[in-house]
Amino acid sequence: MEISQNPLQFLTAKVQETVADTQNLANEIAAKVEESATVLTGWVQSAPSSMVSAGAIATQEAFKIAHNIRFENLPRNLQLKFARAGVRDGMRNVKEAAKVFESIPAQIRAQGPEAIRNFCQDKDWSHIQAHVNGGGSEAANGIFEYFWVNRARGGVDMTAAELAVAKQVLADAAFKAAVAEIVGAAMKGAIAAAVIELIFSILENSLLCVEGKITQSELVEQVATATAKAGIAGGIITGILLTLCMIFPPIAALLGAAAMPLAVAGIGFMGIRAWEIFCQGDRLFGITEQTQKFLGMTEATTQANNQNLDFFKKSKFLVF
Repeated sequence: MEISQNPLQFLTAKVQETVADTQNLANEIAAKVEESATVLTGWVQSAPSSMVSAGAIATQEAFKIAHNIRFENLPRNLQLKFARAGVRDGMRNVKEAAKVFESIPAQIRAQGPEAIRNFCQDKDWSHIQAHVNGGGSEAANGIFEYFWVNRARGGVDMTAAELAVAKQVLADAAFKAAVAEIVGAAMKGAIAAAVIELIFSILENSLLCVEGKITQSELVEQVATATAKAGIAGGIITGILLTLCMIFPPIAALLGAAAMPLAVAGIGFMGIRAWEIFCQGDRLFGITEQTQKFLGMTEATTQANNQNLDFFKKSKFLVF
C-alpha cells in the first residue's frame, strides 16, 4: 500500500524550492546590474573628457559656420564676385548680391571663403530665363551650374529638366560638404577627448598600480580601453552636434551657445576627477606633507632674514 507524503513535508520542500529559485534569480539580476554598472562607470569616467572636447569643438565650429554663411562676412573681392556674377553691365546692389551668394547651399558656405572659391571655379551663374529673352539679373532668375553646360546652352531658356539637374548638382555638393565638415569635426572631438582621457587615465591607473591593485599589463589595458571609449564618445557627441549645425546652418550660433555649457560641465567634472587623483596621490606620496615642509623651511628662512634686517636697522653703522 502506497503511503501518502506528509503535507507539511511537501509544503516545506516547495517553499525551499521556491526560495532557491528566487535566490538564483536574484543572483542573476545582481550579476546583470553589476555588469551594467561596470559599463556605466566606464562611460561616466570617460564622459567628462568627451564633454569637454565635444562642447569646445562644437562651439567653435558652430560659431564658425554662423560667421561663414553671412554675406557681410565675406572678403570684399568675393562680395564683388557675387555682385557681378552673370551681369552684363554694371553690378547688383548689396541686397541682390547677398541673395545670389545665398543661392549656394549653406553647407558649402559654412566651410568658408576658400570652399566657396573652389565651388565657383567650374560654375557660372546661369539665367533661368535667358537675358536675350528678357530675363533679368535678379537672384530669383538664376542658379549656379557647370559653366560648360551654361555656355553650350547659349541664349536659350533653361528647361525644367535642366533646372532640376542644376539643383541636383547643388544638392550633391551640399551633401559632400556637410559630410566633410561633420567628419572633420568628429575627428577633432575624438582626438581631443582621447588625449585628455589618456592623461587622466595614466595618472589614475598608475596610482592603482603603485598600490598593487592592478598589474602593469592591466594598467596598459585599462588606459587603452578608457582612451578608446573617450575618443569614440567624443567623436560621436561632436558629430551629432555638427550634424545639427549642418542641417540647420541658420541657427548654428544658437547651437554653439547651447554647446558651451556642455564644455563647462565637462571641465567641472574633470576638476573633481583631478582632485580625486591628487587626494589619492597625496595619500600615497605625502604630497601635502612635503609641500608643508618646504613652505615651513621657506617661512623659517624669511623670519631669519627679517631678524637680520631688524638687527642692521638698529645698528649704528646704518643711517636711516
